[in-house]
Amino acid sequence: MTTRPRLYLAGPEVFLPDPAAAAAALKALCTRHGLEGVFPQDAALVPGPEESRLAFAARIRQANLDLIRGTDGVIANVSPFRGPSSDDGTAYEMGFATALGHPVFAYASDLRPLLQRTQSRLPLAHDGRDWRDAEGMAVEEFDLPVNLMLVDPAIGPVHPTPEAAIQAAAAWFAARR
Repeated sequence: MTTRPRLYLAGPEVFLPDPAAAAAALKALCTRHGLEGVFPQDAALVPGPEESRLAFAARIRQANLDLIRGTDGVIANVSPFRGPSSDDGTAYEMGFATALGHPVFAYASDLRPLLQRTQSRLPLAHDGRDWRDAEGMAVEEFDLPVNLMLVDPAIGPVHPTPEAAIQAAAAWFAARR
């Protein structure tokens, strides 16, 4: 690999009041570690004058998938978002990248097991076998901070900070040069 590895920066930062500042900070961390960060809003899309919300949403989705295709991996913020679990768009992007064979390096602001994260936000009851929510759905207990499908043991754990995930990605790519 002769160029810096390019990494898509997945996460709910796009919903912040100033996503450009969040993007700049994440990209600076990537640069510091010899990587190039690619933020979802790098596509710089704006709705067309007569474009429906649905059509604009479809364009955003396609642009983000195209950005992921053009990268070597993903750095993903899997912190709790509007509940105990990560942002569903981020989870989708992680799965898409994985299907392309791209490595995914995750980080979260809350590394408590998903069961504890869920218990802190929702009432749960134990039925003698599993913890269940108000609808009777079991909450998985694997001592992971996210759903087991978002963790790749071959790549590593969910990291405590964006920089830790970026450092892990830099080391992973350096070992493959």
